[in-house]
This record gives sequence, C-alpha cells and structure tokens, in this order.
Amino acid sequence: MKKNLLLTQLGFTKNEALVYESLLKLGKAKIATIVRESGLHRPLVYKALPQLIEKHLVSVLPRGKVHEYAAESPEKLEALFKEREVSFFRSIEDLHGLYEKQEKKPRITVTEGIEAIRDAYSTMIHSLKKGETYYRYGSTKALRKKYIPKDYREVRDKKQLERLVITNMPSKLQARDRLGRTIKVIPPAYDLFEYDISQMIYNDRVVFADYNTDTVITIDNPVIAQFQKKLFKLLFNKL
Repeated sequence: MKKNLLLTQLGFTKNEALVYESLLKLGKAKIATIVRESGLHRPLVYKALPQLIEKHLVSVLPRGKVHEYAAESPEKLEALFKEREVSFFRSIEDLHGLYEKQEKKPRITVTEGIEAIRDAYSTMIHSLKKGETYYRYGSTKALRKKYIPKDYREVRDKKQLERLVITNMPSKLQARDRLGRTIKVIPPAYDLFEYDISQMIYNDRVVFADYNTDTVITIDNPVIAQFQKKLFKLLFNKL
C-alpha cells in the first residue's frame, strides 16, 4: 500500500502503480497473468501498459504473437523523481515571485464610524514599541474625547511614545503641553486643517481619518509609509 502511495505521489495513476508493482513481483508476464496479479480488469491493464512503457518503466518482450512484459529497475524512478524535483523548485520560484509581487502591493482598507477612528488610534499605540515615534497631521476635531480610546494616554505614556505633530494655530492652542510631543504650526496661508482630516504615519502604515464623515482609510505598505514619513520630516524641519 505504501509503495502504491509512493508511485501515485510521483504522478502515476493508481492503475499504473498496480501494474508496475505486479510486474516487479512477477519478473515478466503476459497480459492474463498481470490481470490476475493486479486485480484489474483487462482493459485497464491495456490502458496502463503504454503509459508505463512511455515512462521507460516497462519493457515489451516479443514472444511470437503473444507479448510478455517486464518491469524495469526502480532506479528509473529516481531519474523521474529528480526531474519532478527540478520542476517543483522551478515552480516554487515562480510562486514566490508572484507572492512577493502581491506583498509589495498596498493593502487599503476603509472603515466607518466613530469606533473606527478610536480603533485606528488604539491600533497605532498598541502596535508601536516603547520609545518609537509616530507622525501626525492634526485637526481640531481630532482632540474631541469621543474619538480617543479610553486607554490611549495611559498606553502612550507608558510606552513613552514620541509624537511629532503638524497642525494649525487653533489646534495648537487647544492642545496641552505634554511630555514626548512636539508640535509645529503650519502658516495660516497653507492651513490644511480646516478640512478636518488627520493623517497618522507609523511603522509601515498610513492612516487618514476624515472627521466629516467619520471614515478611516488605512494604507499598509512600507514604501508608501517611508515616502510619507520623509515628506512629513521635510515639512516638520522647515516649520
């Protein structure tokens, strides 16, 4: 049974495996003998033999009008296995290539509701490790308590997370001075925060929170996150 399983794993049909194993036991045999040994019906044996001959695992021994058949050495199976092994690893390389391409594509999710915004903040502070930094374009509405998770400040302060924030003057005036947070104010002529949209950048993630519709758009992608971090730092250092 185990031999039969091995052969089927190498690409043999069950009938081909039975015929080949029967011939290994018999040495050489006519069709009628193979039928008895394998337990297969004659048409199935006739169908399996040409396939085995093509794979060089069975030889035909002419004996007048009636042919006999003999199994070749199982060493032939080793060559077949090596061919399949080479084919397998080539296929695996192709699959890895497809997977890597997929991994590089941005994953975008959209969630809605006040709870979605709270979850976005909660995920950020719980994902970051102690002493790490996140970057945020702030909005006045972002300061409202309904958007802030209950454990937000506790976890943030316990992890000593550094926050770099770009906002407008009204938002800065509403914000209390807190340890670990540095706020830069954008000039009034370039105030973007009247749209009530915040952006948070951390790890490999960029999050947009639209407080007009309570919608969160999350982009998971290391390249986009790095791109946004560099833009943020450039602007932050210029303010």
